[in-house]
Amino acid sequence: MTTKATFVTTLSPQALQTAVRELNENPEVRAIEVRSLRERLEKYPGLNSRTDSEFLLRFLRARKFDQEASFQLVLSYYRIRVEYGDVFQALRPSAVRHVFESGYTTPLGVRDRSGATIVLEKPGNWDYSRFTEVDLIKADVLTISKLMELEDNQVYGVTLIIDYEGFSLSHLTHTSPSFAKRMCKLWQDVFPARLHAVHIVNEPSSFSNIFNLFKPFIKQKLLQRIIFHGSDYNSLHEHIDPAVLPQAYGGTQPNPSNTAWADRILTMDKDFELDSKYGFVDMLMQGGTNSMRNEKGVAGDLMPGTFKKLDV
Repeated sequence: MTTKATFVTTLSPQALQTAVRELNENPEVRAIEVRSLRERLEKYPGLNSRTDSEFLLRFLRARKFDQEASFQLVLSYYRIRVEYGDVFQALRPSAVRHVFESGYTTPLGVRDRSGATIVLEKPGNWDYSRFTEVDLIKADVLTISKLMELEDNQVYGVTLIIDYEGFSLSHLTHTSPSFAKRMCKLWQDVFPARLHAVHIVNEPSSFSNIFNLFKPFIKQKLLQRIIFHGSDYNSLHEHIDPAVLPQAYGGTQPNPSNTAWADRILTMDKDFELDSKYGFVDMLMQGGTNSMRNEKGVAGDLMPGTFKKLDV
């Protein structure tokens, strides 16, 4: 983590051109944009936010340097830690080692034709007898958090390949609307990440039932970015060069090891322990007229005393 005064971008000239063209980033006033967001966050009642440039630029880029939208995204990022307390409490990779080692989520370390970094998700690898929906969400939060530390990923965004091979009716019965709602909210309203595209492959015959769980929570903008391929990898190759894809998807690269990402992220517990020190102070309330209940029935949407409701 850099200090406030020593930030130097690591963007390549090509990535910087993309940031200027697509994200309204202006290198000449970047520091001013960061400072404006920092000053507003430092004045917000009850909030102890990270304010280093590395962190704040994730949110500015995710919202195309719109100050108000970036500010609201930071508030949402910290507010969700209370609303989804079961996800964010003791959030560290070692707590969900079993999910990472299953190969449920794996960054491939390559980019699609637009430059977005590719993450492979395999819901069929979910062993619901061993780990819960909350564990799956934790693994995704941890993965995206680490990927968004890279500036090129902030600029080009993320492309998901969701492979439903092996996903059964039993998996479907263990998938709740709450899980669908949470995942959609995180991707659309919380993660400081640009979701470039979602490619669905190997959908089972029951996929309409799966998709119907998620569809009520997906905004129109994201719906337009979801592409269904079935087992037609030629269709997938129109968007992603087969030269960077694993052989399992008609590409030329070796199929990823289930433990490759696990081996890396399991060394990063301390990074997340540091990040967990930030957030809203005294956010939880024990009832009263100034509290609202979240999905789990825990009060926490309003700040006590003179603190105002988070408008996100």
